[in-house]
Amino acid sequence: MRGYASKTVAVGLAWLALAAPALADVGALLAEVVAAHGGGTAPAAIHERGTTESLRRGIGPMERWWQAPDRFRIEIAYPGAAESRLLRGAEAWQQGQPATTAFHGALLLQAARMALPWRLQQNAQRVVDLGAGRSSQGKPLRILEWPVQEGIKLIVEIDAETRLILRSRGILTLNRASMEFATGYENYRSVDGRRVAMTERHFAMDQYIGTTKLDSVEFPAVLPAPTFDPALAAPLLTQAVAQ
Repeated sequence: MRGYASKTVAVGLAWLALAAPALADVGALLAEVVAAHGGGTAPAAIHERGTTESLRRGIGPMERWWQAPDRFRIEIAYPGAAESRLLRGAEAWQQGQPATTAFHGALLLQAARMALPWRLQQNAQRVVDLGAGRSSQGKPLRILEWPVQEGIKLIVEIDAETRLILRSRGILTLNRASMEFATGYENYRSVDGRRVAMTERHFAMDQYIGTTKLDSVEFPAVLPAPTFDPALAAPLLTQAVAQ
């Protein structure tokens, strides 16, 4: 028994010795990714305005809020029927009503994409390096996987040369069935010292579904508490559509 235990410890130490350089490599890569996006400390909150064009629902003004670690809200005033989504940790709402489990998971993926370079670095211990790859245009990539929580993960494709994030693929698994929501990032610009993709192209299950173009991005220290109050979402949407 003592010999078996000694062998077990030896194997464990050997595995740690092999794993440590890999973990260090991921940390170094993530530091480069953060630097490519402007460096500095992680944003505490983000407020964005722009326009979303949906193949199915048309074009409407979009407003999006995120606050670390688990607050997210998006409103899109599509013609005739506005869209409201709100995440507050373990709770989620759609159109002011409690969201389904699947919709809650989709919102968690949307929130995970916010401030993504810094979020990856903050969760470096859980990020897995999937190695090299190529984009559909043949561009060399580094690919990482971030298990956000059980049943929810992000696959992040990084330009091997510039270290800018080119695409994220959110995979939501429920009851052994998986759904994938991808976002491509384009038109990077510097906003308050951080590089932001001002154009996002959206896909669901490999099908293109629309584009979001940002007009303004702010990084406030904190957002007003009512921002994430579900009771206020419906009135605000009504005002947005009326305007």
